[in-house]
Amino acid sequence: MSTAREERSLRWGQARDQAFLSLKNASLEDKISTYRQLEKKMLKEATTNFERREIKRRITTDLLQAASPAGWSTFAPYLRRMESLGYVDLDERLLVCVLTAKAAAGTAAGMKKTAELIVDIERRTRSARLDDDRRGEVKNALERARRFSGLPPSFG
Repeated sequence: MSTAREERSLRWGQARDQAFLSLKNASLEDKISTYRQLEKKMLKEATTNFERREIKRRITTDLLQAASPAGWSTFAPYLRRMESLGYVDLDERLLVCVLTAKAAAGTAAGMKKTAELIVDIERRTRSARLDDDRRGEVKNALERARRFSGLPPSFG
C-alpha cells in the first residue's frame, strides 16, 4: 500500500471513530446525516474504485449500527445497500446478521431475512477450516441473532 493511500485510510478511520464518539447520544437523523456527509467527503478523496467501494461498505456498516435500534423499516434499506456492496469477510457477515436480528424483532420480513442470513453463514462455515474457538464464536453470534430476532434456538 502506498504511503498516500495508507495516510488516507488512517485519516478516514480516525474520522469514522470521531463521528462514532461524537454521535453517541445523537438522534438517528443526526447520525444518518453525519455519516452521509462523511461518506461524501471521503468519496471525494478516494482515488480508486476499491477505495470508493470500501468507503461505502464501512459507512454502510456504521449506518446499519445506527439504524438497528430504530426497527426494520429504517434498517432494511441499509441492509439492501450492504448486500449490493458485498461482504469482505465472515466477521462482517456475522455483524450484519446480528444487527439484522436486532432490527428484525417482531417483523415477519425481518425474521425471514435473519433466518436467511443465518442459513447462509452456516452453509459457508460448515466445511470451512475453522479452529474450535472460531467455530464457537460463529455459533454464539448466530445464537444471539436467533434470540434477538425471536427465532427458535438451534439444536445442532
